[in-house]
Amino acid sequence: MTAGRLRRGLHDLWESGGSGGAGKVALGLLAPAELPFRLAVAARNARYEREPAPPTPIPVVSVGNLTVGGTGKTPVVRWLAEWFRGAGVPAAIVVRGYGADEVALYRRWFGDGAVFVGRDRIALVDAAAARGHRLALLDDGFQHRRLRRALDLLLVAAEDPWPVRMLPRGPYREPLASAARATHLLVTRRTACRETVATWRERLRGAAPGVPGQVAELRMGGWRDLAGSTAEAPAGDILAVASIARPQAFLAGLEALLPGVRAELAGFADHHVYTARDVADLLGRRGDRTVVCTGKDAVKLASFPEMRPHCVVVGFRVAGEPQEPLRSALAEVGGCASR
Repeated sequence: MTAGRLRRGLHDLWESGGSGGAGKVALGLLAPAELPFRLAVAARNARYEREPAPPTPIPVVSVGNLTVGGTGKTPVVRWLAEWFRGAGVPAAIVVRGYGADEVALYRRWFGDGAVFVGRDRIALVDAAAARGHRLALLDDGFQHRRLRRALDLLLVAAEDPWPVRMLPRGPYREPLASAARATHLLVTRRTACRETVATWRERLRGAAPGVPGQVAELRMGGWRDLAGSTAEAPAGDILAVASIARPQAFLAGLEALLPGVRAELAGFADHHVYTARDVADLLGRRGDRTVVCTGKDAVKLASFPEMRPHCVVVGFRVAGEPQEPLRSALAEVGGCASR
């Protein structure tokens, strides 16, 4: 089994909660490894509580989560960067670059000069300050506690599995109690029902009393081709291609966006790097259907000319504006008037 298939299989197991006999056995086999991970996380967090991070030359706004992916960090970072840009505040985006797809998207949206990529994010914030940026947006920063942040935004997806199971038995990198160190909580919603959203907000109120929160609706819509030009929505059946943490949610979103259209999912591991063989397989599999992919997949599939005539990209954005008290907190950090 390839590493990609193993990651996809783990994600599927976590999302299903171990339903079925084989799933329950698999979760049981992983259970002994969960306790050492929990203890290591607790020890690490205790160390950072004793040794706070040093000041930074510009304010840092961190966007992170408790799980290994799938909460909507990339669209939320874009949402915040566009909000600051609208307020006249040049914001840098600091990202480790684990997924080259995310880096390519940020550069497409905000230009090379606004995106700082590397493992040493302290040095990246220093570099952003030296280039005149007034603040830094830290992608996937909740666990990166070596870097002091002015605001710590924690994202929890309404589609996240419950109960909390930590790695490797589940997708959680920290327990729910860690939400208490956030300054603001965002419950992101793709396809979950309103009751599930309300349940998550209640769980977070219990885990992090007094930490303000809001719901961030993640909306699918708007069509482009692989070159980035405006395109028409597919008129017939589709093959949905996604190398993201939650491909099933992508499929469900497309089915809701395109009622009556029959959709089949071709799911890959998160951050999968497409090969010529992958593309040939997808083109053979599509028949006369249109291939629909995410923005993250588009920046990788665009390098295959044979895919371009047959593929369209669906947009994915945060709806609306930051609400109070987050809006005022952003304005204060950015040194601008609340919009």
